[in-house]
Amino acid sequence: MMKTLCTAYAAFAIITIAASAHAGKKPLRDAPIAWYEDDRQPIELPAEREPSIAWDYFEDSWGQPRERLTNPVRITWSIGRLFGGDKVPPARNINALDEVPNSTWFTNRIGMYPMSPADVARGRGDGRGPDQSQKWEVVKAKTEGITPGFNIRDGRGDVYVIKFDPPGYMNMTSAAGVISNRILHAFGYNVPEDFTVTFRRSDIVVAEGATMKGPDDTKRPMTERDIDEILDSVDMLNDSEWLAISSRYLSGRPVGPFSQRGRRKDDPNDRVNHEDRRELRGLYAVAAWINHFDLKQHNTLDMYVTRDGSSFIEHNLIDFASTLGAGASGVNRRYGYEYSFDPKAILRRTFTLGMLEDRWRKRERDAELTEVGYFDSAYFEANKFRPLQPQSDFANTTDRDAYWGAKIVGAFRDEHIDAIVAQARYRDPRAAESVATVLKKNRDIIVRYYFDRVTPIDYFLSDGRSVRFRDLGEEYGVYPGTTARYRMRAAATNEDRGVEKKTRSEWTNLDAPSVSLSSAAVTGALSTPAAERPFLSLELQVDRGDGWSGSVVVYLARETGRAIGRIVAVDR
Repeated sequence: MMKTLCTAYAAFAIITIAASAHAGKKPLRDAPIAWYEDDRQPIELPAEREPSIAWDYFEDSWGQPRERLTNPVRITWSIGRLFGGDKVPPARNINALDEVPNSTWFTNRIGMYPMSPADVARGRGDGRGPDQSQKWEVVKAKTEGITPGFNIRDGRGDVYVIKFDPPGYMNMTSAAGVISNRILHAFGYNVPEDFTVTFRRSDIVVAEGATMKGPDDTKRPMTERDIDEILDSVDMLNDSEWLAISSRYLSGRPVGPFSQRGRRKDDPNDRVNHEDRRELRGLYAVAAWINHFDLKQHNTLDMYVTRDGSSFIEHNLIDFASTLGAGASGVNRRYGYEYSFDPKAILRRTFTLGMLEDRWRKRERDAELTEVGYFDSAYFEANKFRPLQPQSDFANTTDRDAYWGAKIVGAFRDEHIDAIVAQARYRDPRAAESVATVLKKNRDIIVRYYFDRVTPIDYFLSDGRSVRFRDLGEEYGVYPGTTARYRMRAAATNEDRGVEKKTRSEWTNLDAPSVSLSSAAVTGALSTPAAERPFLSLELQVDRGDGWSGSVVVYLARETGRAIGRIVAVDR
């Protein structure tokens, strides 16, 4: 009986591993790569979503984790993970090159295309911020919450939300919000236009017809005294000025936040479950980098926009004040290291009787750097980031998803980071230096961790004579003191990636990150007729002194007369 069970389990594991290896891989086609999702088709105005914060917290902290533990599909994939597979099926919106196409969710920017330090520092829009040549008109006030604020209309007619730092933490959340906004925009996400601003009381007036809610929740006309009371409740920058973060209203009509799981039922363009979108799974890498611990769906916003005559939903990330160790209520060592309710941490502390000290308790903060929260590298680990609430999209993040995010994180070079941090307008130059230094160190920690798990051979180009590739590990300098060497083997393959061993070449060492298509290994593989094996596969590995890495395989179409055509797919 036991033997039978073991045999059945082994067979099941083999099937699972095979499924893991080939799931999500469509047959090879000699066709252009899909770089745009067709998700801008005209739709009717959806109803505004108004999810409950309390219910969302319960679902994220209890409901979804329980569902993942009992989900049979997830259990099946978890078995495959024991043998080197992924814990979940692969992301469903990647193209044949294992990349994320442009969509209403994401636009490829840094990494895929060159961006100068000025480009990333500018952020979304023209980089000007609210016009201050005329008085701001206050059109709405915010008196609830930890810190008050108001909405203003500037001289150009643009409306901005003006938000202040929590008392005692001048420029901490404002600076963090601006920095994280620039990083997320350059990364590829849709974000508002955020700027740090300073102003005087004489720069703002009440707009005609402006109202605000009183204590009994009824509206009344706003007065100049109301503005005075709001400003009196927040810290001043100096004797005559206030500092705040301004966030321009997004264009279009707001229709509520998007969830990290499922799909929006009233949006026909929303065809992929959100937890299966790579840009949301891969957000884990950049969220860990900037310690974006407050990632609940209420910090996202769907906008119903009209572009080129078509009305559709565009998906945005908003409100980045709770990043870089800063928070709406101040600072906390625990931010980014545990969930608000974290059963694993509770059990660890219970069973060790508190003798095993939590690593976040050891974190230190320079009290003189009043503009910087708990943002450090000493105890940072790339795969240990925890937002306040568990996220369904992060629970589905595979190494390939995180590698995709990490390689974009690595595309932010030191000069990009310095230019971004300068936008925060830190009053103390030491604060700017500290934040920039931590961003650079943690960038390298993230990149090294995921490059160790997924071979960073990427961005293939073919000119018909050779196939060139980039070794991001070398390019990003995360393996100092090593010398990379590469090897390749070629084979003719069919649409299902099938390779006959007798047609596969031996491993051939390469002198550079380039494969000559006239090499003996390639020409030998092409001896098989193109009608039988219409594609060429090039399997590549790298050795940095500790053995050969896992393989990356690039596929090219074969054309008439054995000529090599375009690159059609990449497998990791």
